[in-house]
Amino acid sequence: MESIMINRFKLSTIGIIATALLATAGVNAVAKEVTPKNMNCQEFTDLNPQTMAPVAFWMLNQDVDFKGGDYVDFNETETTAVPLTLEICQKHPQSTLKDIKDTVKQELKK
Repeated sequence: MESIMINRFKLSTIGIIATALLATAGVNAVAKEVTPKNMNCQEFTDLNPQTMAPVAFWMLNQDVDFKGGDYVDFNETETTAVPLTLEICQKHPQSTLKDIKDTVKQELKK
């Protein structure tokens, strides 16, 4: 009788471990790496507000040659570009940050 109970215990334990491993593998297979380079607007709006300015700064200054005043400084990014980016992102949550970059820059020039 004891061996039957031990076997049931072992089987249930193995089942629980196997289920946990499969669930973890499923989550890892679905998860994607989110960086500013591939971030969409919904992911931007979900960020901690303290991290929005560095992400917006990176977005606006990525691939800039710094010729002719193309540079957007951090203070301008923090006070103007972040609220503008949030506003555009709320209207277009599935757009990527790189897709709205030019729109944000045009609005900043006004």
